[in-house]
Amino acid sequence: AEAWRSVAAERGMRIPEELFLSCVGRNARDMRAIVSRACGDDFPFDDFTDRTRAWMSDRMLASGPPEKPGIRVLFDYFSAKNVPIALATSTREQTARTMIEQARLTHYFSAFAFGNQVEHGKPFPDIFLLAMRRLGVETPSSCVVFEDSPAGLRAAHAAGMKPIFIRDTIDPDDETLSLVWKRANDLSQAAADSFYAELGRAISA
Repeated sequence: AEAWRSVAAERGMRIPEELFLSCVGRNARDMRAIVSRACGDDFPFDDFTDRTRAWMSDRMLASGPPEKPGIRVLFDYFSAKNVPIALATSTREQTARTMIEQARLTHYFSAFAFGNQVEHGKPFPDIFLLAMRRLGVETPSSCVVFEDSPAGLRAAHAAGMKPIFIRDTIDPDDETLSLVWKRANDLSQAAADSFYAELGRAISA
């Protein structure tokens, strides 16, 4: 959001906050369509997104990517339980891998699926199903998905998985929230066997 505001100001543009929020969780193809509908087909989308990526890259090189509270507690919990973790992000591969490497989180993941690797982005289920296949898992209902965007929550539900809502910048509408399996304000809250008891069995090593 900061990158969008900064780059827009540099170029003398005014981009409503609501437009940014409507793009959260979407891949580049869908973002282009959303922005074009709002700002017109002559909007310099490629230049704008290149500049926002450069803005974020500069900040992350200086201070590292910001982390969601509890991320390492949760990942350590799953690692100790031998539960494989996949990353399914709408962000394109190069950008996402750079952020993961800078945050030193790469070693936690057993599989990756990126926004440029599927035909249909969130809220379609494609990216989560791709991540599941790359994990070698066959049953969607055995997968939990941590998501902070409405598009991602709908995609996880459409995939037949169990969406866990982690609030960030967006409050989903009631219809989307009705699809949520669990909620957690901090990822560390989900680092406990009791959190998954409703699956019929606790996560075990």
